[in-house]
Amino acid sequence: MEPLVILDHIPKTGGVAMSQVARANYRPDEFLSLEREAADIDAVRRDPEGALQRARDFYGSLPPERRARLRCVAGYTAPLVIPTVTDRPARAFCVLRDPVDYVVSYYLFQIWRREHHGDRTPLTEAMLERRWDLGDIYRELGGAEEPTSFVHKLFSPLFNGQTRHLLSAEPTAIPMRSDAESLRGPRDRAFGLLEQTYVVGAQDRFSESIRLFADSFGWRRVFVPRANAGRLRGGRREADIDEETRALIRSHNRIDADLHAHYSQQLDGRPSVGRLADLRGRVFRSARRGRSRLGHARRGAVGRIRGIRT
Repeated sequence: MEPLVILDHIPKTGGVAMSQVARANYRPDEFLSLEREAADIDAVRRDPEGALQRARDFYGSLPPERRARLRCVAGYTAPLVIPTVTDRPARAFCVLRDPVDYVVSYYLFQIWRREHHGDRTPLTEAMLERRWDLGDIYRELGGAEEPTSFVHKLFSPLFNGQTRHLLSAEPTAIPMRSDAESLRGPRDRAFGLLEQTYVVGAQDRFSESIRLFADSFGWRRVFVPRANAGRLRGGRREADIDEETRALIRSHNRIDADLHAHYSQQLDGRPSVGRLADLRGRVFRSARRGRSRLGHARRGAVGRIRGIRT
């Protein structure tokens, strides 16, 4: 039986672009986005067990004929759907990002939301109230055994946030510490989950990742969508983050760093794919050649008909 392909959209890793590629390879009735139909990512963080049950209820509520047609589902809450798929095999895929880039992007996105849309998110409000910058988060909260207080839970996505996302279907205590020994358990679980269930790409090797997924799932339409990197930073630049803060981020995201380095290296030597503009150009040229051949055929047919008439 063909497995159900599941795009696990880890926030801030290029999941929107990857969803465009995936969607292009399935008919509308074969593709399902979970962004609106299932629990959002904030609900997962607030109540993991409740979110898992809602995911089970959602997938189970789909009419049998709808589930039978599905070939790919995608969304932030994909890790919750994976264990609910019991009617066929499930094969997930995701993109991992360098943890420093991931944290900085996540942080600047929160700031951008407040400055440009007035979204007073709990994270930005907590930072303003305490007069924290990004480095202060690690200086003040780093070292906790696990996020138990409201503030620790609020900032937990900045401490191995990609690993926390991957393990959200089976909540795991992940200390907000930087030493390797205290992180060994969740690190092993994350590696085990990815090896068993996922095909894994890397955000900084996006083109090669698309080729990996295309080869794994039999996609024929492969392209790199137009990137929107930097669009949501409100004029700020990642380069403005000082080296001390970058070092703090890396030391407190050790699992994410190991996962990204491992799977990024596995992409060495894999061919890349063209950008969307290149694909459109090839389609246009192919269509133009087709019209040209059709024109020649029509002119030849008309000539033959005229010869018969004379």
